[in-house]
Amino acid sequence: METSLVVYLAVVGGFVLLLRFLQRYLGVFFLMVLPGTIAHELSHFLLGALTFGRPRNFSIIPKRQGEGYVLGSVSLANVRWYNGLFIGFAPLLLLPAAILLIKWRVASHPVVYFAHELLWVYCAANLIHGCIPSTQDIRIAAVSVWWVLPVMAVAGYFYLIQSGMSARF
Repeated sequence: METSLVVYLAVVGGFVLLLRFLQRYLGVFFLMVLPGTIAHELSHFLLGALTFGRPRNFSIIPKRQGEGYVLGSVSLANVRWYNGLFIGFAPLLLLPAAILLIKWRVASHPVVYFAHELLWVYCAANLIHGCIPSTQDIRIAAVSVWWVLPVMAVAGYFYLIQSGMSARF
């Protein structure tokens, strides 16, 4: 692995840890993770729209819920068996976006000591922080999870047949 990639990943990882540490200071934390919160909620909204989930409300205003806070939310009118998995796990798409951003910046031969480069690191850290599905996201995805294993089994069976391997049950 290239030295510049290792250094860049270390700096991004440090920023992610900083974001986690800032949870103790709610006002600062809400502001620091705002880009990741927007990206997280937009991913739900866009996948909801693409999979006919009919997004209704979009909020990035933190609200107290129980003993914690909800940083943002998207209300959907049509979460069903065929779209819940995609809507619930939509934020996971932020991880490949973060990886592409990091690869692009490393390929640009950055110097991580400049303020503009720290801004890119901050963006990558926010994407990584925002890609983690919440408990509610997992509940939404669970609506659809029952059909995934049978579909994977059938797809695997046809793959084995197509590749000429014999499947013995």
